[in-house]
Amino acid sequence: MLLTLLSGIPVLAQNTPAERFKNRLDGAWVKKEKDGSSTIINYNYSSNDIIMFSDAQGVQEVYLCSQFSPTLRENTWYMVGTNDMVPFIRMNITMRLDSDNECYFTIREEGIKNEDVIWSGKYVRMTEYGEKKAPKEEKQFVLDGQYKNDTMTLAFSKNHFILTDDKGNRSGLAALYDYEDISILELRFLGKEGKLESLLQYRFEHSITETDDAILVDIDMTPGKIKIHGFKASGEPKLVLTQKIAKETAE
Repeated sequence: MLLTLLSGIPVLAQNTPAERFKNRLDGAWVKKEKDGSSTIINYNYSSNDIIMFSDAQGVQEVYLCSQFSPTLRENTWYMVGTNDMVPFIRMNITMRLDSDNECYFTIREEGIKNEDVIWSGKYVRMTEYGEKKAPKEEKQFVLDGQYKNDTMTLAFSKNHFILTDDKGNRSGLAALYDYEDISILELRFLGKEGKLESLLQYRFEHSITETDDAILVDIDMTPGKIKIHGFKASGEPKLVLTQKIAKETAE
């Protein structure tokens, strides 16, 4: 899988056992319940998070993944998921890939002994959402420099960003990647010691126009969240920012 950072340099996943396993795990998995409802787990390789959804209970939870490590069992790995809304809620997640289309998830809430949560069980791959797709061609567009509107400035340098608005300056790491047939811009705001404070996702589009003396690069950022059935806009206003590049500089 190909992830393009804001430097414009494609980063190929390292060919390690952990990355190979995560690449196999990438996609949506479904567990059919006895009452006819479904429980869905979606692991997103690009953003390294897990979305868990139960249509019976109307519950959806998102966990950021870390501490990915092998176990003594073949084709079985362990990781920790931290709830993206409530950081003190952490899940211990064990995944056993019986085949490319079958995976057994054992999920327990940290601090609660010997109690599987509703997500545990045997899952099969959801082919309509989880089929492997060939990587897209490398993006030609590089998001770099300062983009502004009347209320904010976003400055990008490689995979770092600084956002300046009425709240002051905030900074962190950013990534621009493909999800299904759209582009996603993800901003991870970092606090002290590099700890994740918040994460924002946007549907990303851009356009380039020319005037006599400058090149104008407009970026459109639609706030939302990647969910089981794709990107869902939050309903908040779209952000439109512009970078003006003098033609002499561009040349």
